[in-house]
Amino acid sequence: MKVLQINQSDVLGSRFQNFAIRNLLTREGIESRHLVWNPLSNDPTVGKIFNFPLVRSMNRQIAVCERSLSIHSVLQLQSMLLPLQSWFREADVVHYHIVHDGYFSILAMPLLSRLKPSIWTWHDPWIMTGHCIYPMQCQRWQTGCGLCPNLELPFQMKVDRTALAFRQKLWTMRHSKVDVIVASAHMLEMAQRSPIGREVRLHKIPFGIDLGRFCPADAAPARKRLGVLDGRVVILVRAFDSPFKGFDYFVQALDRLDTTIPLCILTTHDKGRLNRFIGKHQIVELGWVNDDEVILDSYRAADILVMPSTAEAFGMMAIEAMACGKPVIVSDGTSLPEVTVAPDVGISVPAYDPAALAVEIKRLVEDSEERQRRGIAGRKIAEQRYDAVLFTSRLAEIYRRVATPTKGNTEIAYSP
Repeated sequence: MKVLQINQSDVLGSRFQNFAIRNLLTREGIESRHLVWNPLSNDPTVGKIFNFPLVRSMNRQIAVCERSLSIHSVLQLQSMLLPLQSWFREADVVHYHIVHDGYFSILAMPLLSRLKPSIWTWHDPWIMTGHCIYPMQCQRWQTGCGLCPNLELPFQMKVDRTALAFRQKLWTMRHSKVDVIVASAHMLEMAQRSPIGREVRLHKIPFGIDLGRFCPADAAPARKRLGVLDGRVVILVRAFDSPFKGFDYFVQALDRLDTTIPLCILTTHDKGRLNRFIGKHQIVELGWVNDDEVILDSYRAADILVMPSTAEAFGMMAIEAMACGKPVIVSDGTSLPEVTVAPDVGISVPAYDPAALAVEIKRLVEDSEERQRRGIAGRKIAEQRYDAVLFTSRLAEIYRRVATPTKGNTEIAYSP
């Protein structure tokens, strides 16, 4: 069987758009290829999507036009050219991933999904809203949007066209023959409540990772490579300027944190956001990391992962940390309590509450036995639920069902 994966990139997000499991899929008898807008590897299974003359330069103008019109992922007419690419024609199944990064029009999905058996993984709730990637506390996505309370959220709109965008998405899903995969019960429940998602055939498959690489290991070599000072309790956090990742609440919790134990705050993504804590704590900033070895070192060096996201559809960092035997602190109201099995394994605190977050950080910082207990429990959960081999097997089952549809084909929801 040949499966074609459609995504923005191959390497970026490789663990959730199936680039990382291409060899495991081969063992299942599935040849997996990737057509992506921004290829970053020289892998022979990767090709450039819409690699036609003038398409890329035209797409930049389309982006400008969409921003001025307050619309998104609609005008990319090159999407209709996908059937001209040989890998699409040769595929038995086409698996779409993140198609709202400005290179693909969702209005092409009805046509494309009738040409090839199709699957679409909803990596976030964007397809269910009038414009935002995550609706946060707003409930208007359940009733058709319009009168948006926050047009500043990504994807930003200058003029409120959320009701129009919602109708476009509803039309797209009602006219498409596509099975939808989500990774968490949180996303499954959203889809079942959504006018856009409730009539779709849904499958819940938690993502998986390579547990041979993401595994407990001696922290000392990783700490030395990253420059962590001796005797520090290391808190790993994603320093990300996003309305969804909750880093500001971590900063406020750090202001409130009262402990005599020396700390190292180890950050990924942005740099310079903890400068005022230099001198009080050791600050080690890795910046944007694509190197798997550095990512592994960050988990191995850490004692605690703090993931205070106020919106999250799954939480890959959480399962990677758990697989490495590290305790995780997360926020309520997201997929993360479910994914980390809080409160028994992960620790979940009320979202937007830095005081509560500070209390739990302090508790883990000062209790090494609890850190160890939760870390061991997290590894067991990762082995039971988040093995890449298990994920690949479940995904292959969906591919076979979609490629050879029968009257009895039904939704699949793996629990957990």
